[in-house]
Amino acid sequence: MTPVPPDFAPWLGVFETLRVVDGVPLFVEEHAAEWKRSASMLGLNADFDIARARTALLRQSGRWRWIATTEGTRDTFSEEPAPSEEPLDLSIAVVRVGSHNWDARFKTLSYLTHTQALKMASTPEAVLLNEHGEIASAARANIFWRRGDRFFTPAHETGCRRGVVRGFVLQRRDVEEGSFSLNDLLAADEIFLTNSMKGIVSVREIEGERLNDFLAADALRREYVQAVAEQIG
Repeated sequence: MTPVPPDFAPWLGVFETLRVVDGVPLFVEEHAAEWKRSASMLGLNADFDIARARTALLRQSGRWRWIATTEGTRDTFSEEPAPSEEPLDLSIAVVRVGSHNWDARFKTLSYLTHTQALKMASTPEAVLLNEHGEIASAARANIFWRRGDRFFTPAHETGCRRGVVRGFVLQRRDVEEGSFSLNDLLAADEIFLTNSMKGIVSVREIEGERLNDFLAADALRREYVQAVAEQIG
């Protein structure tokens, strides 16, 4: 049996995922800032020649991932078709995240809780609660909801990632960040998710309750598509 070195720490790493369109990675500066912030929190070095690495993307479209561990930095790319914009159904995950946990607040290589939530869900996405029963995030996305003309999203302190597309929405709408119960979410007129690959995606159903109002998300999605178009020229 090969002895395990004393510094064996497979969890000690962070990653950042960017969508690439025709060789152009989206929101590079925002992703770089979040990656460095996460790496710094875990005591990792996130030095990475982004400009040099992106030359290898050519005219491809897909998923570009940056990874930082104790052994250094690396990147991977997988060519993928454009993600679907179809609304998703949501259920409530049986597993929970810790509001103070690094693996909840940052994109660490210890991604097991989020993966487990998704694997156990009966729907394409699942809502994660923290140890206090507060809304934290979805398994692979941040979550927003609207009631009347007011927008809400969990604060970072509840156990969610800051998120680049989450930041896009916060810059363009007056959104209340805070600690919210599951009942707050279930009383929403509209729910939508954000992540870097899908952008902004509406929720069609949560726990069997149908949602028919997508107006706010549709408007934000048009603004997001315009911002993407400006970046890819």
